[in-house]
Amino acid sequence: MRLWDWALEVYARQPVAEACLHLQDAHGQNVPYLLWAAWMAGEGRTADLKDAARTMRTWDAEVGAPLRGVRRALKPSRPPVDDVAREALRDAVKAVELKGERVLMESLEALSGPPGAPVPVLDGLVAAAAASGDPPRRAALEKLAAALEKSTC
Repeated sequence: MRLWDWALEVYARQPVAEACLHLQDAHGQNVPYLLWAAWMAGEGRTADLKDAARTMRTWDAEVGAPLRGVRRALKPSRPPVDDVAREALRDAVKAVELKGERVLMESLEALSGPPGAPVPVLDGLVAAAAASGDPPRRAALEKLAAALEKSTC
């Protein structure tokens, strides 16, 4: 299964979304990158994690984080700005942010080797977090791994 389709399917399950957002908000992790790492582990694919992490960090700094910041800035009411107009703009930014995540995931998927023997999802998540330059948040990564394993059964 292609990465984007797999990610949409598993992210739609509440424990996965909750674990991903916790890793993003509390630990500064990049959700598309972590989902890619989990997908790779489940597919038994390999990639140069340092190269993938560099791609992710650059994209997130220049595209992902700024879009997320604009979307979040548009969440509260901002009188005298009309709430309907503000929400419409926020929805448009949200759609662009999602498209940006897809572009990143497709770029990461292109760095992935062919399928092979699957490895534990947690191992893939820990390796990717380490390659990104952030120390692994093991307990949070364990929560995501458990949620992903439940959602793929």
